[in-house]
Amino acid sequence: MGLADRDYMKERYRARQGLSPEGVRWNDRKGRCELEPDYFAGAWRARIRQHYATRKRLLQAGLMSVAGTVLVVGAHKNEWLAEHLAVFFPSSAAASFPASGTVSVSPMLNMRRVKSHLTLQGSDENAIVQLIDARSGSHTLSVYIRAFERVSVPAPTGNYRVRFIHGRNWMNPRTFFGSGTAHEEVIGAMPFTQTFGHVFDLRLGPDSGLAVRRLSLKPEPLQ
Repeated sequence: MGLADRDYMKERYRARQGLSPEGVRWNDRKGRCELEPDYFAGAWRARIRQHYATRKRLLQAGLMSVAGTVLVVGAHKNEWLAEHLAVFFPSSAAASFPASGTVSVSPMLNMRRVKSHLTLQGSDENAIVQLIDARSGSHTLSVYIRAFERVSVPAPTGNYRVRFIHGRNWMNPRTFFGSGTAHEEVIGAMPFTQTFGHVFDLRLGPDSGLAVRRLSLKPEPLQ
């Protein structure tokens, strides 16, 4: 075949493929195919745009992660920030509240005295029920109870003042529910014996038959 015939065949082939006569197309038989210069330029520009878009998304994700970490750390140290975060992320605040039946006890408690029992029925708020030694005024036992849940735990024998700490947006065992913390105490000491414990239904409020007074002092942080 002469050169003219070969060029003619190439031009006809390229015309059928819809390619420009000036372009070059070759195949190295390894699945790779080089096309016209305009194709390369467009593909390269698209790849560059994709690269920058990916880098931008990664940078944004990194900045959001850092900002989230700063907010979480700051919330643990700043009550005002923790309260405002809880308003925007109430589910996260609720999830951090300890499970019902979780207890905090005084290191001075003689465990051989734990022969009574305490049953709690949660209201529409998370709460902590505390037993305060009636004689010394020291903290003996605190029980966490989530909203609407019910739990029974062992309790030490003795005479105690019973206190309720409750609220909407849980912060931590140091600030409790922030400025929304309600701190109440049952009037009079309540006995706990081996044969006689107590059941508190926090849903009843004034209908519980208990005389309760609001305390102005803040609850002491739990260990």
